[in-house]
Amino acid sequence: MEEIGELIGKGFGTWRRNLSLCFPFLLSFILSILIIIPALAVFVLTTVPLASLNTTTVESMEEMQELLSQMEDSISGLPLQQFVQIVLIFVILIVLLSLVSAFFTAGAIGMARQALEKGKSDTGAMWSAGSKHFLNMFIATILMNLMTMAGLIFIAPGIAMLPSSLQAEPQAVGLLVLGVLMLILYVFALSLALAAAPYALVVDNMGALAAIKASISFFRYNKFDVLVLWLVVVAISFGLQMIGGSFSAKESSTYQLLSVVTGLINILVLAPLYNVWWTRLYMDRKGFLLVDDVGEPW
Repeated sequence: MEEIGELIGKGFGTWRRNLSLCFPFLLSFILSILIIIPALAVFVLTTVPLASLNTTTVESMEEMQELLSQMEDSISGLPLQQFVQIVLIFVILIVLLSLVSAFFTAGAIGMARQALEKGKSDTGAMWSAGSKHFLNMFIATILMNLMTMAGLIFIAPGIAMLPSSLQAEPQAVGLLVLGVLMLILYVFALSLALAAAPYALVVDNMGALAAIKASISFFRYNKFDVLVLWLVVVAISFGLQMIGGSFSAKESSTYQLLSVVTGLINILVLAPLYNVWWTRLYMDRKGFLLVDDVGEPW
């Protein structure tokens, strides 16, 4: 069993030898954009009357605030049938994006597993793992989101005690603050307990519910390692955002450029690296024979 520092170092070596591990995340981003753009176009055409899209309106669309105000007025005057259609479009959009994410998440883990077991990975592992596990990954994501949303029960009593006039009452505010703190603690603990669920699902070929149970069991026996790796991932991501944010107050053009750069770093470097670390942690603690364990250089 590897120490967490050794695991991180070897995981970095695996990523460095397999830069193609970014393909699932890059393809997921591109396909998601291709889905979002036509959905937004349909939404705009549905909410903004065609008669209002004259030259003046097109020019004023550069003013985002004016466009949003126009869309808000249009939405408030929509008939019920058209409103239901908009909601349906939104639901379909969320489902499609979730399916895309599930497919490429499973594919990314499949590629990481191949790289860890054989030293090299190819996109064939992505398509194979994605097509095999995307449905269970989609279901597992829904279940985990529902478990997260269940934490809203902690703030429900505080919200219920707030008066309709929204005048602050010490007891209600205190209960609400306590509920928010409990919600944060609940989400934090749940994120740790469920961190290994996607990897259990793909690596051990499990169903959605079995993967969630396996992740909770995995966390029980590997609390320290899961916590440390989670903190490392959060620290790196937060540090990258801090670097980009430090320049945001000076020039908007610089901020936009840095946003693009940090986005590319997340997709091409950090996401595949994190994926290798979590996959390696799960496989190492579950006793899988990794390529580094048989004398391959890293």
